[in-house]
Amino acid sequence: METLPDDVLLMVLDELEDDADVLACRLVCRRLAAVTLLPAVWRDRVICYSEPRCVCPVLRLAPCLYKLNVNLPAAGCRQSAYASTRCAASRLWINVDGTAHTSHAAAIICRQEALGRLRRVFIQIDTKTAPDVPMLLGTLASTPRLEKLRVVCVGEENDPLPTTPAAVLGSAVVTSSLRKFRCNLFPLTEPFVRFILSEHAATLEEVDLRNSSPSLTFTSTAPLLAAVTNLTKLTCCCLPGMEALTACKSLGVLDLTVHTDSLYRPAVAGVAKLLRRAEQLREVKLEYEPAVRSLADVGAELVSALASSGRSRVETLRISNYTLDLVENFPLLQPVVSALPSLSALRRLKLDENESKPDALLLAINPDVAPSLQRVEVWLDPMKVACNDDERCQACELDCHDEMKNERYWFIPCVFSHDPLAECPEDHLPDSCERWIYLPL
Repeated sequence: METLPDDVLLMVLDELEDDADVLACRLVCRRLAAVTLLPAVWRDRVICYSEPRCVCPVLRLAPCLYKLNVNLPAAGCRQSAYASTRCAASRLWINVDGTAHTSHAAAIICRQEALGRLRRVFIQIDTKTAPDVPMLLGTLASTPRLEKLRVVCVGEENDPLPTTPAAVLGSAVVTSSLRKFRCNLFPLTEPFVRFILSEHAATLEEVDLRNSSPSLTFTSTAPLLAAVTNLTKLTCCCLPGMEALTACKSLGVLDLTVHTDSLYRPAVAGVAKLLRRAEQLREVKLEYEPAVRSLADVGAELVSALASSGRSRVETLRISNYTLDLVENFPLLQPVVSALPSLSALRRLKLDENESKPDALLLAINPDVAPSLQRVEVWLDPMKVACNDDERCQACELDCHDEMKNERYWFIPCVFSHDPLAECPEDHLPDSCERWIYLPL
């Protein structure tokens, strides 16, 4: 054992999945005891709160971790061990459940920040603890060197706005480092979101504000987003003043939730201006909540706005406009068909509406109308695309496509018409959830 090089011993330890087994190797001999505590043994390991029996020894002995998962409140000695450990994690996942544990979460974050390896934080907060949330958000805002930050607040959207958020955040001074930021935006988190967008504008590349509270009061968010120098991807609802993002020339991906209540018509009008002017966009997704049912509804004009300039360079367009009642509803079909000739760069189109027969869209597509189009996805009611063995339809009786037979109930039927041996950007392998059928033209 003493003559074996460290690399060989590290390979052996890497085969041990259980952290307790790794720590037990310290008892074999002095040489292995020393190698067991090397950073190379632990830098790719993850500690989960679902395996509490070995958490405290690892936090006491291991020099580092890839990821530390924490669920607060924690039982026994773990709660104090999380905040006092010398084990440095590069990623931290915390779930804060209860009214008395946001201070513990803040202490854990501060401890990991002091150890120097922390680069990514994911935290889920129960907003019923609203009085303490600003302190925790302030801790996150002042944590340096983070590259990715995700904050999810669950609970009531109408939690009262704390009285001290500005003071907590105003004391934070950080150097811009974040590249990816996700946080649901509502009154409780708005000061925090504003701070992050402002202080990390020089480095942010992706901003995700999904599951946010639709509000016309968030008037400062869009201008702050427009000032993010290298913003490439934005996920959000229709915020007031989004036409300002036209100036953001790096923005290539826009994922929008379109709230269709008449109250939001002014904000949606700003989005329409953005879609008309933003020639830099390469991928656009429009998800309607609730679904529009006529062309007069708020947001129905966005598809036409995207195509109106004739200079759009969008390559991927996804539209989600289906209703849970499954009643036929496809008001956006005709605007999409009409827009295709003006979307000459479009390679991928997805349209989800409550339409039982997508023939109108498929028949409208040809090389003259959509010369670059490579893939089209349409929504079909799953109950209408599968037959029971004892109730086979006329097409199933032909038994001509064995690849459509599947033991699993759910899969995506797909067709392609090019030479099966030709190169294709799509994966036609049968082991995926997509089942591809060759239908020659």
